[in-house]
Amino acid sequence: MKINRTTQRTIEILNLIASSQDGLTLNEIAKELNMPKTSAFDILETLVQLNMLYIKEQRLKTYAIGVKAYAIGNMYSKTSLLLNSAGPIMKRLSQEIGTTTLLAKENNGSLLYTLKHEPAKKIIATPEVGEVAYLHSTSIGKAILAFSKHQLELIDKLDLYPMTKRTITSKNTLTQELLIIKERGYAIANRENEEYTYAIAAPIFDYHGVVSSAIGVVNLYKEEYQAEEDIKKVVEAAKEISRLLGYRE
Repeated sequence: MKINRTTQRTIEILNLIASSQDGLTLNEIAKELNMPKTSAFDILETLVQLNMLYIKEQRLKTYAIGVKAYAIGNMYSKTSLLLNSAGPIMKRLSQEIGTTTLLAKENNGSLLYTLKHEPAKKIIATPEVGEVAYLHSTSIGKAILAFSKHQLELIDKLDLYPMTKRTITSKNTLTQELLIIKERGYAIANRENEEYTYAIAAPIFDYHGVVSSAIGVVNLYKEEYQAEEDIKKVVEAAKEISRLLGYRE
């Protein structure tokens, strides 16, 4: 069956805008997707009329995800097998460790947070559902990269921005670390995404054995912190969710 080009372009535009924190202009969208501005403009204005997008910044005319798209995404979250399976396990993990638990997936070369559970007493501010982050500087992002079947393609496109002085900025160094992560089964971001955080993550696999997401916990960095027990809990939580999705090792 032939794919409708306009429909494909519409989805590409929505995905691109969803991965941007501040919204995107017509010029930025057309350039990123290598499409004529007139074609992009027609699709964008239609999506605005349908409340799938809205104009976030009138002066620059930046487009952002609208209420209708949010409602559709919210309905997905209610019916998603992954989110429904992960929710109770994330809540338990958050209570056991006493820190925020996050679920995220790769989206257009970035990390997109899809679910979050916080303990009763929140210690630090953490990303909200729908926010995006870098793959190379986060534990969840590195866990996904390490097990991704498209690892080489993803790494080739990555901009290894230095979030802190400890962030990996060499693709060779990143590749070597991903080999270690794949061998041991979990990833760590030790003050790599933020100066004061220590994060642990492990991959989640679907019934095809494809990494679909990763689960992680974020805590304040402490020099005396012994991470071994928390690592075991995160890895087991990821395996438990994977089993619920039909994955068998």
